[in-house]
Amino acid sequence: MQQLRDSRIFVILEFGLDQHKRLFSMLRPIHMSGDETDGTEKTHPPTFRIVEARWQSLALKLFFRALDALYRECWAKPAGERATSGNPPRIRIERADARTEDSLAPIGLWKNCYDPAWLKSLRPHVRESLKIIDKNYDFKLPAPKSVPRKN
Repeated sequence: MQQLRDSRIFVILEFGLDQHKRLFSMLRPIHMSGDETDGTEKTHPPTFRIVEARWQSLALKLFFRALDALYRECWAKPAGERATSGNPPRIRIERADARTEDSLAPIGLWKNCYDPAWLKSLRPHVRESLKIIDKNYDFKLPAPKSVPRKN
């Protein structure tokens, strides 16, 4: 989960997406979704099934997936450099039958970062302890072709 968070922060920094730094300053590796191997069949490169974090809203998940795609693109085609050495980033796939976990939710995020059904399931004092910002977060990212790299 540390590597996943780090790769997303790399994209934020590499593309100068400063508006998202505050969000990531509030997230720890434990707040990322997990993954597990996708079945018993060995593939190369291996694929991993995403284990969803129940607290994450769909908008937040889609934002994370977009950052992951940008990271894979950076890894495959580094600007002004040779191809990146080492193992490629994990191929993480969403599956309808994937597990969902009640993982630790971060405190103090914007209301649209949290899954509404999950929030509704919480006892009022637990929901209040999350100190939710009563505004929506702007998950907007530039269109893929218009994202300039800071190099």
